[in-house]
Amino acid sequence: MSSAEERAAELAEAEQAVLGTMLRHGVQDLVPDLVQLLEGSDFYQPHHGRLWDRLCVLRATGEPCDPVTVTADLRKRGELEALGGAAYLHELHDAVPTTAHALHYAEIIREESQWRALAAAGTRTMTAVQRREGTAAEAAERSVEDARAVRDRAVAELAPSRDLLDFLQEHDDEPDWVIPGVLARWDRLMITAGEGGGKSLLLRQILMRAAAGLHPWKRARIRPVRVLLIDCENSDSQIRPWLRRMADAAAGEGAAVRRGQFRLEVRPDGLDLTSAADRAWLARTVEQAAPDLMSIGPLYKLSTNGKSDEEAARPLMSALEMIRIASGGAAMVLEAHAPHATMGRRDLRPIGSSLWLRWPEFGFGLSPATELGAEEQRLMDWVPWRGPRSERSWPEQLCEGATWPWQAIEFAGNAPIPTGITLTDEQAAAWQADEQAAAQRTKIPTQIDYLPDPEDDPLPEGQ
Repeated sequence: MSSAEERAAELAEAEQAVLGTMLRHGVQDLVPDLVQLLEGSDFYQPHHGRLWDRLCVLRATGEPCDPVTVTADLRKRGELEALGGAAYLHELHDAVPTTAHALHYAEIIREESQWRALAAAGTRTMTAVQRREGTAAEAAERSVEDARAVRDRAVAELAPSRDLLDFLQEHDDEPDWVIPGVLARWDRLMITAGEGGGKSLLLRQILMRAAAGLHPWKRARIRPVRVLLIDCENSDSQIRPWLRRMADAAAGEGAAVRRGQFRLEVRPDGLDLTSAADRAWLARTVEQAAPDLMSIGPLYKLSTNGKSDEEAARPLMSALEMIRIASGGAAMVLEAHAPHATMGRRDLRPIGSSLWLRWPEFGFGLSPATELGAEEQRLMDWVPWRGPRSERSWPEQLCEGATWPWQAIEFAGNAPIPTGITLTDEQAAAWQADEQAAAQRTKIPTQIDYLPDPEDDPLPEGQ
C-alpha cells in the first residue's frame, strides 16, 4: 500500500470514529471541543460532512443523538439513504475504538483538510500563472492571502464568552509600550496641519528621539526603539539636512542613534497603495526593517487616483492595515493635510473621507496659537480632532525649539511620566543627575519644559 493509500485509509477511519463518537452516550464533555475543531467542510467524504453538520445541530439543541434517534430524524428529513442508511449509523457507532482518542481523530481530519485547502490554493495560483490573470504581483498577493487563510484556520479557536463579574476581576494589562505613556504597539497617531505647518518635522522628530531613546515631549530617557520612515514627498536633499540636525541634537544629549535603529526610504514620487506592486514593495520593506514605530506618507502621496472620497479611502486603509500586520503591530504615525481655512478658521480634520476620522486611535492637529507673542515663538496649539480611545500623555502646545525643530510645552497640571514604566534604574539615576545639574545651571523647574505665561510678565504698553 502506498503512502497516499495509507493516509486515505487512516482518514476514513478517523472520520468514522469521530462521527461514531457523536452517536455515543456519555460524550457530553467532548462535544464542545469536537465542534470547535471541525466543520462539515473538513470531512473528505461529502456525506460525512453533511452527517456531521446534522449531528452538531442535534447536540446543540439537546436532542437525543444515537443510531436509533438519528435514523428517525434523517428519515423524516428525507436524507437517511443519502447519508448511508440506518445500518451505516450503527456501523459508525461500533467503529469507535475508544472515545478517549476522539480529539486525536478530529485533529487528523482537520490536518488533512488543511492540506487539501493548501493544495487548492496552489492550484488557483498555478491557474492564474498559466492564464496570466491580472499582473504577477496581484496573483502573488492572492496566493499569499490564500495561504494565510489556511494558516489562520489552523489556529483559530473560539473562546467562550466571559461573565461580567469574572471580567471585572481581571487585572488591566499594561500596554506594550513603544513610547511609554504615549504610543503602544498597534496604536495609530495621525497629525494634521496646513501646508508648511511643521507636521513633517514633528513627525521626524518623534521618530528620531524614539530611535535615540529620548521621550518625544519630556527630558526623559526611554528604551531606544527601531523606527522606519518612508517619506513619499521629499527628496534626499530636502530631508537630509533636517535629519542630520536632529541626529546631532540627539548625540548632544548623550543619546546618539545607533546603526540599525533608524531605517528610511525616500520616495518623492509617492506610492500607489491601490497597486499590488507598490503594496508588495511596502510589505517587503516593512518586514525587512521590523520596526517598532513607523511612518508612511503623507497620506495624499499614497495613492495616484487623485480622489479623496470614501471610494478611495477604503482600499488605502486596507493596505495600511495589511502593513500593520506585516510589521507585527508597530505603532504608526501618519501625517495628513488639513483643509483650507474658511471664515478665518481652519478645520484640522484630515482632508478626504470621514472614515479617516474614525481610523486612528489618536488624531491631533497643529493650529497657530493666538496669545500674545505666539507668532514670534511659532507657538502652536496641539488640538485633538477626534476623541482618544485611551488616556495618554500629550503636550498642550509646541513652539519652535533651539536644538530640535519643536519643543513641547507642558503645563503644571500634566501628569509626569511614571518613572517605573519609562526608565530602567540605571537610566532613572542618570536622568535625575542630569536634571539636577540642569536645574542648577538654568534655575528652571525640572519636571517640565515651559514658556512663561505672558500674563505673569506683561509687556510694556506699545510693545
